[in-house]
Amino acid sequence: MRLLLVLAAVCACGGGRGAGSGGASTPVRPASTVERMLALLPEGAQVLVELDLARLRANQVVGGLATQALGQLGADAHVPGLPVAVQGSPLANADVVVLAAYGVGTAQATTLILLATHEEVPDATRLSPEFVVLGAPEWIRQVEARAGIASHSPLAPSLELMKLRDHAMPARAPGATVRITARLSFDARLAFARQLGIDTPPAQVSMWGDVVDDMVIILDCDAADPGDHKTAAKRLASTISNLLETVAREPAIRALGLPTSLAQAHMVVQGTWVRTIIEVGPRMLARVVERARPLLGK
Repeated sequence: MRLLLVLAAVCACGGGRGAGSGGASTPVRPASTVERMLALLPEGAQVLVELDLARLRANQVVGGLATQALGQLGADAHVPGLPVAVQGSPLANADVVVLAAYGVGTAQATTLILLATHEEVPDATRLSPEFVVLGAPEWIRQVEARAGIASHSPLAPSLELMKLRDHAMPARAPGATVRITARLSFDARLAFARQLGIDTPPAQVSMWGDVVDDMVIILDCDAADPGDHKTAAKRLASTISNLLETVAREPAIRALGLPTSLAQAHMVVQGTWVRTIIEVGPRMLARVVERARPLLGK
């Protein structure tokens, strides 16, 4: 998951169903739990991360490992990396997690976390029997207001956001274990460039990943640059390739046997978009799971 988050921070891709353009958009009625959660978020989210933990736990190949790992997190006193203080991980019992980042790269940066869970989560505000939220009080009040409206008049995310979200998703995919969607402002792009040491920060991100008997990750990255229409995508493709090589050298990745899958990632450049496809086949995924079990305690 750390790999997915880092990759998404560096990229912004295309070649899928087509990202939405600017202008007014018409909301669509949410059809799933995660879409109803997205509809509760205040407008203007720049980065969205969605994790379908229930889908992950139910998977026949990785479900047992995922349940064990998430349960281990739940036993910890503190989970590093979450943007708000949470005593113990809420991931052990949550079905869906949505993280939304606002004001990326500015002094007003903040993050909201929505969880689909019937369990009580310390420091969280319950919105409904299904959902709780964590974040700054002033932002939680906005989510509560939207939840109140949704209780008698269904809300939905904008069509523009949903189009970008679906950009990387294969047309016949039954769902997703992880998605990342980002629409990055100039300040956000500068922040990513500084933090990650890249010279081609992304403009838009659409990432889809799922596990069945294999694992597939599709990253669609838009390298749109008003000052450089000709080479920005090629430079971004090179950045992604270099990043994959760096990640492949990580000890944990090597221990799991994943460097070959990263080295064989397929990349396509079309216009300002770069599409990267990472696939771990069934036999390899089974070996990764076996190698991962003894690493959990470490």
